[in-house]
Amino acid sequence: MLQLLLCLAFGMSVYYIIYAGMVTFSPRRRYQERLESLLAEDPDSDKDASLDRKQVTRLIIGYISRLFASQSVRERIQQQLLQAGIPLRAEEYISFCLALIFIFPIGIYILSHNFWLAIVAVVIGSLLPGWYVNHQKTLRLQTLNQQLGDALVTMANALRAGFGFQQAMDSVRKELPPPISSEFAWTLREMNLGFSTEESLENLSKRVPSEDLDMVVTGIIIQRQVGGDLAQILDNISSTIRERTRIKREVRVLTAQGRMSGILIGLLPVFLIAALLVINPSYFEILIKDPRGIAMLAIAAGMEITGFLVIRRLTQIDF
Repeated sequence: MLQLLLCLAFGMSVYYIIYAGMVTFSPRRRYQERLESLLAEDPDSDKDASLDRKQVTRLIIGYISRLFASQSVRERIQQQLLQAGIPLRAEEYISFCLALIFIFPIGIYILSHNFWLAIVAVVIGSLLPGWYVNHQKTLRLQTLNQQLGDALVTMANALRAGFGFQQAMDSVRKELPPPISSEFAWTLREMNLGFSTEESLENLSKRVPSEDLDMVVTGIIIQRQVGGDLAQILDNISSTIRERTRIKREVRVLTAQGRMSGILIGLLPVFLIAALLVINPSYFEILIKDPRGIAMLAIAAGMEITGFLVIRRLTQIDF
């Protein structure tokens, strides 16, 4: 416990040293002092100080993220976070991942004095954030695809009632829950800011990697170029999407046993090794120290990965 307190005290000391240095040498501090001299009697001075501290914290997070990720990587991470519906910036996500990879295992080792348990914590901290983002992205995409048929029907009815295209999209924003309402609200906001309808719809298609939504956007753009009954087009696309969704659900039900078998076969040895390393590392050390054990582990890992990929390929059906 004493070691943990010392580590926390050291971390806080480093944080405040960096904070003091950035505040001292930053030109923003001089500008802030000039503004405070002009607004000496401003009752919101405490708020300014708190905002200044928040901005310095954001600068620290930004510097840390730039050390470990390039601009292109941060942009790709930000795109993934937007698609998953997670309200985080890429810099905050990278800092959180670094904390899970470095700080969490160090705390585990200080509390348990088990080296292998710390290694397991490093592996979990490395894989958990990416798995969570992909899981949320998949759930959000499935929910949006399920809402897409109702959204098209709502738009078609609004068009038949005499509304314009943007008013029909706004009716979807008002009547349906997220995530489709938030995506349509984003698209309407782009249109109000001066983007053309085609550009806004293409940006919507880029934000949401859905084949069904791509079909909707393509149909609307073609209709705006060549003309036609947009309400009837939306009804036809809605019927097609509903039928595809029904078939996908049937396929997922039929392949659920195979997918679950692949997951269990792939994860069971990993959990068994992690349990042995935590409970009694001496049972597993012979496989790491002996060359024959290392060869056996390599062959077993290769066979496990091959079996998992084969089962996944057999249960994955493209539409």
